[in-house]
Amino acid sequence: MCGRYSVLTEDEIIEIRGILKELSLALVKDDFERYEKMEGEVLPTDQAPVITKNTAGISFESAKWGFQRWNGSGVIINARCESIQIKSTFSKLVEAGRCVVPAAQFFEWEKKEKRKIKHYAKDRDGNLLFMAGLYRDIKADAADLNETPDGNEFIREFVIITKQATGEMATIHDRIPVILRVDQMEAWLSGKMNPDDLETLDYDISVLPCEDEDNGQASLFTD
Repeated sequence: MCGRYSVLTEDEIIEIRGILKELSLALVKDDFERYEKMEGEVLPTDQAPVITKNTAGISFESAKWGFQRWNGSGVIINARCESIQIKSTFSKLVEAGRCVVPAAQFFEWEKKEKRKIKHYAKDRDGNLLFMAGLYRDIKADAADLNETPDGNEFIREFVIITKQATGEMATIHDRIPVILRVDQMEAWLSGKMNPDDLETLDYDISVLPCEDEDNGQASLFTD
């Protein structure tokens, strides 16, 4: 699961900075110092905020959602936690390409007879969600150079890691993003967290139908 999630508001961007400060994580790059408010939902191939870590510290930056497939036919947006250490697309990134993807809520569609009912999933107490992810840098072609920040020759892409659905989500879909508690973020980013542990992480979320049902949308969180 996970093919759409909500765009962060300006207040949520500020809240994330505060969380990183409370965790004593040095912020060495912040692409959102001059935040231009967006609206709506984040879709595959959109630019969205991610949190990454290197030896210098933490970066809060923009990346493109989805790994371009080798044959150019679409993008990969999710990675199954059960196979990220095996699949060649992800295995090297488990060691040197971990990221966290923040969101207020994400969306999933329940198949019910001939209908698809849109649901939103969020923290029961209204806290932000921090989804485990992987990122990579790929060479930008001539067409992409006009879209990359600061004319960078590389494009940073990310995927969201998923696991077997549990709790309320299991009633509408078989996959769910791996959601980290705030106190688990640093362990994931630094490599201290064993990837084998992702499958056992459970996070209590509330799942409710949306008022603006989009019955034509197929699930994008299939991995």
